[in-house]
Amino acid sequence: MKRYSILIISISCIVIYLIFNSSKGNLAIEKIDICSGLSFDLITSSPINEYNVGASTYAFPQKDKVSSVILDSIAKNIPDTRSIRSTISSKEFLLGLQKVFIFSEDVSASGINPIIDIMFSNQQMNDSTWVVVCKGKAVDMLKLKVEDAVTSSDHIDGIIESSIEQNFMSGDYKVVDVFVRVGSEGRDLVLPYLEILNNKITITGMVAFKKDKLLAKMPMEEARYMNFLRNNKVKGTLTLQKDSQHLVSTYGKVKRKVRCEKINGKYKFNIDLEFSGTVVSNTMYKDFMTNPETIAKYTHELEEETKKRCNEFINKMQNGYKTDCLELGRDAAAAFGRNLETDWDNIVCSADINVNVKVMVNNLGRGQFLFEKNKDN
Repeated sequence: MKRYSILIISISCIVIYLIFNSSKGNLAIEKIDICSGLSFDLITSSPINEYNVGASTYAFPQKDKVSSVILDSIAKNIPDTRSIRSTISSKEFLLGLQKVFIFSEDVSASGINPIIDIMFSNQQMNDSTWVVVCKGKAVDMLKLKVEDAVTSSDHIDGIIESSIEQNFMSGDYKVVDVFVRVGSEGRDLVLPYLEILNNKITITGMVAFKKDKLLAKMPMEEARYMNFLRNNKVKGTLTLQKDSQHLVSTYGKVKRKVRCEKINGKYKFNIDLEFSGTVVSNTMYKDFMTNPETIAKYTHELEEETKKRCNEFINKMQNGYKTDCLELGRDAAAAFGRNLETDWDNIVCSADINVNVKVMVNNLGRGQFLFEKNKDN
């Protein structure tokens, strides 16, 4: 109910703005296609590739009721899809309130520069719109009916917003972040990867780009450590697990600092990671609440385990993906000077990267269910 109230208030504000600031202010809300999200697919079966752009819009069939309509338009380029859309809708199209842009894998692999260009030129563009990549056709995800929102775009908006509290994900998945990362020296774009599982939209991992083209897909287990290495002041859970019955999980925040050196022409990066948080589950140590030495043992073991997993990702990044997923090139360029001709992906993938992990337990929670009782009691 709260979502509906927020939605109605937002739409009302836009309508009021149109009334007082537009020469077409006499348009009724029923005559406006208010966009909630856009999908971008690539059709490669024709001699010339075509774009299928889907637009999810709010509909108002009756008073106090909001539904959605999908407008599909296919053309040889993005601008022409606007013209096609106008031939199937009798309403004026309003961009600016959209929540998400969904890119299919095909569009992402072929290059998203044409989409970025038209986004950048559009004065109505909402730069805080989320950008995601999905498995299969993006329009299918846009059309999916969800229980807790009017459109799937609203649902995805909530998913991405809440995901920032877990898996060390950042909030840098917006249109403005795409502008900055695709065209900037020493930076690379990563975006959430979504799938439809059991008829539910789910974040299953992350994707990495090389310039404007999709390079690699990562499952969330792997992406968690990429995020841990890449982002500063992000939140998530680290778990030390021996088996299914014995584990310790700590939820907290990681702070990241990067130091760059250049020795005899070769770059060396030191990534210092400080993770601090609260133990949320402990079924491994029975004297955790009473023995500081046990806590010290746990933090050391978690440091070593996390460092091992981070090094595994770095090895895969340097030898498999061969791109700078961690944006270390930005730090090197800031330290030693910028040069647009420098291939930072190649430099970072051939550099020495050293990871230092420090774990601090700030809080043990309100208590421990499994604990070692005092033998005197």
